[in-house]
Amino acid sequence: MAEEIIQKQMTLLPDYQEKFLKDLLANIYQVDEETGTITGIAATSPLYGTPVMDPETGEQMYVGADGAFVTDPTQAVTDQYGEPILATEGGVAAPDIIGFTDAQMQAIARMTGGVDPVTGEQYEGMMESYQPYLDQSLEAFTSGTDIAQSAGTAAYDPLSYKQYYDPFVEEVIDTQRADIQEALEREKRALGAKAGSMGAFGRRRDLIEGQTIGEALGEEAKLAAQLRSAAYTGAQQQAQSAFENQQKRGIQAGQLFQGLGTGIGALGEAAQNLGFQDVNALFNIGQLEQGQLQREYDVQRAGQLEEAYEPFARFSYMRDILSGVPSSGTSLAASATPTASPLANVMTNANLASGQNIFGGLGSIKNTSGA
Repeated sequence: MAEEIIQKQMTLLPDYQEKFLKDLLANIYQVDEETGTITGIAATSPLYGTPVMDPETGEQMYVGADGAFVTDPTQAVTDQYGEPILATEGGVAAPDIIGFTDAQMQAIARMTGGVDPVTGEQYEGMMESYQPYLDQSLEAFTSGTDIAQSAGTAAYDPLSYKQYYDPFVEEVIDTQRADIQEALEREKRALGAKAGSMGAFGRRRDLIEGQTIGEALGEEAKLAAQLRSAAYTGAQQQAQSAFENQQKRGIQAGQLFQGLGTGIGALGEAAQNLGFQDVNALFNIGQLEQGQLQREYDVQRAGQLEEAYEPFARFSYMRDILSGVPSSGTSLAASATPTASPLANVMTNANLASGQNIFGGLGSIKNTSGA
């Protein structure tokens, strides 16, 4: 009967590699079989850190201004929202977006109205800040229009010449009249003397004197009329000129007021535009500051992430080293030959002794009765 051989073979890591792998995995994640305590760097998330608790009160502490841990939240540093920062060992800051800076908040307060976050100054909103200027502009423009219309519709007063009539004309006339009277008296005396020398008395003398007096009175009336006419004409011309000048001044004043109103409106528009430029510049400065703070925060968080995951990177590096080392595994082989059954030997010997095959082959027994 052929012998059957059974072989078993297994390949094992070198002892130093097996020990290295066991230590590596134990430092990453391990469960104590007795207590069930989980240890290793993968047992907890590296993002959260361990809270620092006050040993006396058992409450979580805060980060102080000098980096030390404090229990009073009023002495703790605050985040951008004004909340005190809790003290932890390790961990990574949560992702966040830097809010508006003081310059940006001031720009917004100037634009929409509000309180300066630093000085507490109250700002009026710049929207429609030009409206008071437009109101003044409309008022001035309307006043100019009214003045121009009033100047254009005013009628000339024909009696206004009296304001310009020369009050000394009558005095001049009285003076001229006195001069004429004085000349008339001289003429009368001269006529009297002439008439006496010519022998002309009585009626003839009276006739000559009357003619002389009439001529004198006519000259007096003519001179007075000329003086009064000249004074009246001059007064009328002055009144007309004054009226025209007044009309021109009224129209010029109206145009001046209209131009002033337009200038006030333009001033309001310019003031608002300049204000918008100031707000824009202030907001842009705040935006630069905001971007710088955001970059600083992101860099600090990236450093914390690198520090938190450094052990994992180190173990990953060690794993790569292990995977790159060629393993000269140890092979163990075992072989066995089954022993013959004692019963089989007894039956074989019995067949040989009787000269008969009681088995008659597989599954058959010879019938000795011949039936």
